Amino acid sequence: MKINSITTKLGGSIMILFLVVLFPLMYTIDQLFTAFYVNQQKDQIKHFAAEYSTYISDVADVHSYHMFDMLSELMDADFFVFNKEGQILQSTVGSSFEKGTNVHDDLFQSIRNNQSAGMEYKADRESFFLAGHPIIVEDQVNGGLVVVSNMEEVNRSIEQVRFWLFISVVGALFIAIGFTFFVSRKLSSPLLQMEKATREIAKGNLKTNLEMAAKDEVGSLAAAITDLGRELEEYRTNRREFFANISHELRTPISYIKGYSKVLRDGLVQNEEEKNQYLRIIEEESARLTALINDLFELAKMEEGKLELHFEWLDVEDILNSAVKKVSLKASEKKIDVLLRPSADDPLLYTDGVRLEQILMNLIENAIRYSEPESTVEMYTKVEKHYIHLFIQDFGMGIPDEDAPYIFDRFYRVEKSRSRASGGTGLGLAIVKNLVELLGGDIELKSTSDKGTIFKLSFPIDKKGSVDG
Repeated sequence: MKINSITTKLGGSIMILFLVVLFPLMYTIDQLFTAFYVNQQKDQIKHFAAEYSTYISDVADVHSYHMFDMLSELMDADFFVFNKEGQILQSTVGSSFEKGTNVHDDLFQSIRNNQSAGMEYKADRESFFLAGHPIIVEDQVNGGLVVVSNMEEVNRSIEQVRFWLFISVVGALFIAIGFTFFVSRKLSSPLLQMEKATREIAKGNLKTNLEMAAKDEVGSLAAAITDLGRELEEYRTNRREFFANISHELRTPISYIKGYSKVLRDGLVQNEEEKNQYLRIIEEESARLTALINDLFELAKMEEGKLELHFEWLDVEDILNSAVKKVSLKASEKKIDVLLRPSADDPLLYTDGVRLEQILMNLIENAIRYSEPESTVEMYTKVEKHYIHLFIQDFGMGIPDEDAPYIFDRFYRVEKSRSRASGGTGLGLAIVKNLVELLGGDIELKSTSDKGTIFKLSFPIDKKGSVDG
């Protein structure tokens, strides 16, 4: 396992957090237990001193001490009694507090003032706790009783507890290391899989499928990477098709222009009529090439979000009339009538008039292009709740059901040979769809083969809907 791997870093972070929590907790437990145990022992000694001091009626009466030896063995503690001058009269302690010696001044002063006393005392590398209580005779302090407890046993018990506490900490540490290793591997495994998948995507292997059972953010990220791979694969496929299509679309007019230009340059024409025919072909192919380049440029601007839009309140009927007038020449060439039937209650629309007119002209010209001569193209509107719907209907060749889902794709043609012969670039409907979406609208298609096609444009009437979509 690498030192700088995500598993190591994650495991190390968990362990550091565990230790940061564990050691202060263990220290606190140790201090609380030690304080509780020691204080409990001291309180018990003080209680004994207070209780047994009442049994002594006269510090000079040695018969009052007959029970001390028995109590000393029973309680595992020693006693000594001193008089009001501080001299020890009776003791079970031994050399530390022998009979006839004077009591410690701190104890003596407290008890003489009729106060209980407690103090720690060390002798011969041993620790003792002394709890003293005054002996009251006829409401006067006649001396004091001191209970002496050896704290070494208590300290040994505390050390024993600390030892087992340390063993518990070590055991918990090993368990934590194992648990941390398992958890870090479990948590980092999806990340490592995603890292491997993204490297595969970077190498060009876009068909990467990450299946994560988790429904959390990690699972969502894995799904996003899978979707990214699919989208990149689709983009690569579309790009390949786009370059193939654009190469073909450019090659055709360029080949015509090059071929007929060479014929004219070499003087291979028979007469003036043939020359004019070749020149007309060159002119038409140049116009087609220009239109194709313009459409590509405009489509690129739309997809990059660099197309400038100028929104304002406009009358829909005025835009419809303007579009019909501009396509009237093409319609008359095929003897097609373009009928306009606007609704009586058409509202004002907050939109870009130039772009909306471009959309309508593209759709009308498309309808004219694929309609039979001496037929009809109809345009009408309908207001419904918060939307206005614009319909462009033709009665031409129609679009087969299998082609309908792809009709707005770039360079997609229903009938390749007929479409190219009619002069289309294959980008018109792709541009229309992009423009409609930029204007905050929606476009739908309904078509039947050999019966005709209806394009339905829907735009929100309110300003916010029109601008933001």
